[in-house]
Amino acid sequence: MKNAVLELIRRGDERTLDEWLRDGRIAAVPESETAEFGRLAARLGRCGMLRRLCEACHGMSFAPAEDGRTLLHEAALSGSAETIRFAAEVLGYDPLQGDDRGITPMELAAGEEAKKTLEELAGVKLSDCYRNPVMRGFRPDPSILRHGEYYYIINSSFAMLPALPISRSKDLVHWEDVGAVFTDPETAALTGVPGGYGYWAPDLSHYEGRFWAVATLRLPEYPFRLQMITSAERVEGPWDAPRFLPIDGIDPSLFTDDDGRRYMAVNPGVRIVEISKTGDMIGTPRLIWQGVNRRKSEGPHILKKDGWYYIIQAEGGTGSGHMITCSRARALYGPYTACPFNPILGAKRDSAYIGRGGHGKPVRLHDGRWAIPYLCGRRVEGKTLMGRETALDPITWTADGWPMINDLKGPSCLQKKPLPDAPVNAAEPWICPRADYRTFARFGDRQIALEAGRELHHMAEARLLLHRQREENIFQQAQADVSGLHDGGMAGLVGYYDENSYYFLALRRAGNAGEIVLIQHVGTETEEETLGAVGGLQATLRIAGTGLSRRACCEDCGAGRDFRVEYLTDEGYRGGKRFTGATLGLAAVGEGTAFFRAYEEKMTDHRQTP
Repeated sequence: MKNAVLELIRRGDERTLDEWLRDGRIAAVPESETAEFGRLAARLGRCGMLRRLCEACHGMSFAPAEDGRTLLHEAALSGSAETIRFAAEVLGYDPLQGDDRGITPMELAAGEEAKKTLEELAGVKLSDCYRNPVMRGFRPDPSILRHGEYYYIINSSFAMLPALPISRSKDLVHWEDVGAVFTDPETAALTGVPGGYGYWAPDLSHYEGRFWAVATLRLPEYPFRLQMITSAERVEGPWDAPRFLPIDGIDPSLFTDDDGRRYMAVNPGVRIVEISKTGDMIGTPRLIWQGVNRRKSEGPHILKKDGWYYIIQAEGGTGSGHMITCSRARALYGPYTACPFNPILGAKRDSAYIGRGGHGKPVRLHDGRWAIPYLCGRRVEGKTLMGRETALDPITWTADGWPMINDLKGPSCLQKKPLPDAPVNAAEPWICPRADYRTFARFGDRQIALEAGRELHHMAEARLLLHRQREENIFQQAQADVSGLHDGGMAGLVGYYDENSYYFLALRRAGNAGEIVLIQHVGTETEEETLGAVGGLQATLRIAGTGLSRRACCEDCGAGRDFRVEYLTDEGYRGGKRFTGATLGLAAVGEGTAFFRAYEEKMTDHRQTP
């Protein structure tokens, strides 16, 4: 019967469809199969048939399809303005709602009429939208500050250097790195710190003419958690030598009250302690609010608006249950009341393309509107490959003073630009675990010289030059030269999550010849495969990938190998703390100096081919 109904819809036979609706034949179709009726009618632009199915087929499912597409996605493909209006205005679907690949109905519009209709319904032109996340690839735990003409964001860095990177923007969408709190490994105290430890959840603020940064230094052994505090005259630095306050907690932030007194808030729960003008504690932390879920609270931020003290914090853990909740009180120490709309940000579907929405700090724009950058994660084959990133959505306030993020719709894939475009031509900065790459890397005209170091799973003296992976499709290529390495030394392309999980496509020196090896390291296991041999000490290495699939090859010897990189995702290995994200770049192992010529790196999202 299902196939017969689908054939009626294809033919556009409204009369017979109406008869079958009246006599109960369609009602006999199992509810699990009826969703196909509505999707086909919408996709073909059969608005009349879609309306009758919605009116008379009581068991028809209106849930998104397995790929997250709604009836408005299908209607957009039809190009029918009438069908699009019905799906949006009567069925209530959002033109800016992304499917499980982040694609919205606005982007699927077939023809100008459909595009114009969807833009009218959304209240914004597609050209006036931006795509989340706005900071792509391993940019978690954003804290924002508006100062002068710029907005500044500081992010977690864990064991990577430069540590606690700071970026700036004029439009909240286009960002450029302007500095970091730490560049020196000794000052940062990161020696021997595992990949998921180090600097967690920083906060950036301005107080009496100075910029202030606080963060948790998470250590693998006692004292485990310390709160770092430092300040600088300029946000670009230099920053003063850090001090470490003995507060056992995570995710500190600073709040200045109307009387000029300043407080630090930390989790778990929300505890506050007064901080002096020089950054010393006055008294001991006091618990003022436990939270809404009372589970894995993090990222507490206090703001004051219209006489209310608001606590904005994340709860539920940093995985799929991550969310932002809100509470408020008339006095700083409470009592606090939870927002009746909690969570004010949270994923609506487990399979949503942008999930893990949480850990954000609101900011008031120059014109009085509000927005919030927050942590998110994009799904690639169901896993988080690019790590936790930074998204942005608007905040509106109810008449009785409660904040709502993105009208409580959850993280957005496509959103209206908050400010006029102010693009920047910013190069992605190099990073390295626990070391300053400038001490072992030299850059020339299309050439990079890299002093070799220990194997990549060693936390000390690994020589890695990395970029955050910002999109799921990747391409890496370089001519590796091992003539400056001792026998057995290796140089090549790397995909690196942390010391527990990486791949290394390398040219290894064997006398005056070389061999191509693919090394994959997961946990305590290292798998090495020889792919081929070359007659000299140079070889062009290449890795191309889509999603979690990679192909490694060497054009000099014709060798190739397909492999999978689940181990580069947050969920891909159980061990340590999986809080960073995939990175791509170059590495050298052994003694001596390796050379790389014509290094090329491309990253594109799933709408494009790398």
